[in-house]
Amino acid sequence: MLITGSDGLLGTNILPFLASEFDVIPCIESQWDITSPGQSEFIMRDSRPDVLLNLAAMTDVDGCEDRQEAAFLVNGKAPGMLAEVCSRHGVHMIQVSTDYVFDGRKGSPYTEEDATNPLSVYGRSKRLGEERVLANLPGATIFRTEWVYGKGGANFITKIVKAACGKGSVKVVDDQTGAPTYARDLGRPVAELARRRLQGIYHATNSGSCTWYGFAKHIFSFLRMDVSCSPVSSDAYASRAARPAYSVLDCAKIGAHTGVRMRSWQEALEEYLTEHESDIFLGCPPNRQ
Repeated sequence: MLITGSDGLLGTNILPFLASEFDVIPCIESQWDITSPGQSEFIMRDSRPDVLLNLAAMTDVDGCEDRQEAAFLVNGKAPGMLAEVCSRHGVHMIQVSTDYVFDGRKGSPYTEEDATNPLSVYGRSKRLGEERVLANLPGATIFRTEWVYGKGGANFITKIVKAACGKGSVKVVDDQTGAPTYARDLGRPVAELARRRLQGIYHATNSGSCTWYGFAKHIFSFLRMDVSCSPVSSDAYASRAARPAYSVLDCAKIGAHTGVRMRSWQEALEEYLTEHESDIFLGCPPNRQ
């Protein structure tokens, strides 16, 4: 398995599991510029993988609004170019995507067959990536997930805990609903998709759903933090990119096709908080209840 963007949040968390299942060749951005067809061709010829897992992406949702050309190149056009290279070499490709390809107006969990309608540059660029991959490599896999956190780098949990430690009170959006997903839990579904070379679109997240406010409340409660946490609407924040109001993903398909059953977001979160508490509180001693 050849992996691009292996040092990002998702790669950092799933690489240990994937390395126990496959001979893994990890590549970081400085080793592989996925926007360079020539470099991609050379690496593919040199490594001769069975599967390419593309984790390289621009994931700063608001930043993509300011760097639209770069976002569409990295998230949209480059995956299509990778798919072309994979097609020439008989390599199966897994392209990681996002719930942000949906507009959030459905009001119930999105299936793989639901129409997309992204609201942001990030969402549109990721949807373009899906389309170009499947156009150039019809047997490829699109793997959508959402609200990912884990060790290595900043995420919602580290940010909200740091804000709470500094201010003693926080305001958190309560009108966006999704499924918080521990990145480490995505290793097995990715491995099963790769092993079976399943084609088409698949969703995988931890089960259940909540708002960002509900997520924050559970974090503070489990960590026994004495924090005043208030719900606010998305309008209270001047975010450059629009977010879907309800983007929970229906994960029945991957369960039916692979046997993978994802645990609840609460169980996954509590394991993460227990194992990484010292890292979460690094530099910001908490006020305990």
